[in-house]
Amino acid sequence: MAIAEARLKFLFNQYMNGSASAQQEQELMRIVNSEAQKEMLLNLMEGYLGDETFSLGLSTAQKTNILQTVFQPVPTKTLFSLWTKIGVAALLLMLLSVATYFIKNQDKSIVYSQYNGELVPGGNKATLTLADGTKLSLTDAANGKVAEQAGISIRKTADGQLLYELKEITTHQETKPMLLYNTISTPAGGQYQLILPDGTHVWLNAESSLRYPASFAAFKQRRVELKGEAYFEVAKLKIRSAHIPFIVASRKQEVEVLGTHFNINSYENEDICATTLLEGRVKVSRPAVFEQILSPGEQALAGQELQVIKVDPLTAIAWKNGLFKFENANIYTIMKQFSRWYNVDVAYEGKIPDNKFTGEVYRNMDASKALRILSYAKIKFRVETPDQPYARRKIIITSN
Repeated sequence: MAIAEARLKFLFNQYMNGSASAQQEQELMRIVNSEAQKEMLLNLMEGYLGDETFSLGLSTAQKTNILQTVFQPVPTKTLFSLWTKIGVAALLLMLLSVATYFIKNQDKSIVYSQYNGELVPGGNKATLTLADGTKLSLTDAANGKVAEQAGISIRKTADGQLLYELKEITTHQETKPMLLYNTISTPAGGQYQLILPDGTHVWLNAESSLRYPASFAAFKQRRVELKGEAYFEVAKLKIRSAHIPFIVASRKQEVEVLGTHFNINSYENEDICATTLLEGRVKVSRPAVFEQILSPGEQALAGQELQVIKVDPLTAIAWKNGLFKFENANIYTIMKQFSRWYNVDVAYEGKIPDNKFTGEVYRNMDASKALRILSYAKIKFRVETPDQPYARRKIIITSN
């Protein structure tokens, strides 16, 4: 790849993921309005849109027609008009793709049949997305170095962790470290561990993602963004004798720490975001709504308001220790966890008893063994498999 092409690709991805500096934006806009780079930029935009799930189902001709409308001559004095066009094209592509999907699938109702096989438990599965948009499957990657970006080496260890070897990042164009963001994400039936550049250890649960800088050297705070669930053991960090706070931004809240162990459950299909403190102190807040300092053994439940309760913190991190652990949990709470770990959908038939469950189940068991907990409440279940490859198997919960 030529140097100019590599630089354009880097600037393009920095801009699209929202991490471009003002200097990088200006450089990109100069390139954008150069007729010589039109074809290269078209290819980048096609790759960006074509990689999104909403573009599936469109023909090459449809995509090309949409993208070509973006790259009409753009006056130099209106630098941002092209990017307005790109946004419109992306929206148009999404709407067309959704329509295409429903037209193609409206007559293809999924048919389920009895499934007598096993639903195997999840394991160490994840995808790493680098700052330039490159996606790496950590599930399939061999142990050792999996990537290097701007002098930072990223390694997969023998015990299934992702480790960053931090180096100072500089470029000829810039005197300060480059702001590179990575994202690690786990599928249903997946989990993963990583050690961030500051030494913070993170365990990521199934159907979760964490976006974080590849280096914290350029920041006055260590800020990461969580979707789903993760357990953090935060390393203390000082730069020039100043403590650098660690902040986790998630749905409904922010959690700020200096050095501590805590768990955050922020799944979209949960009514509340639960933060459980095991060690140290954290501040849970939402600007102009609430702010609360937690002590070990406390759990903050963030919804419209914030509630703080006393809990057994080992219940909250049972998943990280290889367990499902329930204390007075109802069937819906249990099945949400099973759905994520065994990568299945869940449906309910009839009136389901409002029983509460307390106990532990190992996460390395097949689903048939784990679901035995339901028999104690006289709840039956069956497993069905779909006739379409894009659909998941389904556990159907029934009452006697």
